[in-house]
Amino acid sequence: MLQVPRNPARRFGAAFFLPALLLSACAMGGDPQTDANTEIDPMQQRFIVRYAPGTAPERDPGLVADRIAQTARAAGLVDAKGVPARVTWLRRLAVGADVVSVDPELDAAQAQRLLQALEAEPDVEYAEPDGRMTIGPGPVMPTKRPGSD
Repeated sequence: MLQVPRNPARRFGAAFFLPALLLSACAMGGDPQTDANTEIDPMQQRFIVRYAPGTAPERDPGLVADRIAQTARAAGLVDAKGVPARVTWLRRLAVGADVVSVDPELDAAQAQRLLQALEAEPDVEYAEPDGRMTIGPGPVMPTKRPGSD
């Protein structure tokens, strides 16, 4: 009796499919979902600020922390002991914006006040909280039921 050999491509395909399936399941785990409507975390410490081209802080990153500290003091941001927030320049991003850290951490109202004060400055193009960016589910779309028109 003649025996037909099994297809080796089928055997290798099955051998690679299962590990690929398991790895893709692991990759889809990620971080827990966060509420997309919350712009500012309850305790915010890092901010991204982009100064307009040609301004002094845009040309010299060493001036950024001092400018933001002045804005924080002008906005009345002090801790429980009345000490003004300390601002530390962390790095310049590829888009030209600067990441700064504020110590002590600001609550949501203080962070909002700082962002509004920064955006009111003529030299600032934009200011936003620095948060973790993740891929998450899109908005929930309402579905129509047949015959519910």
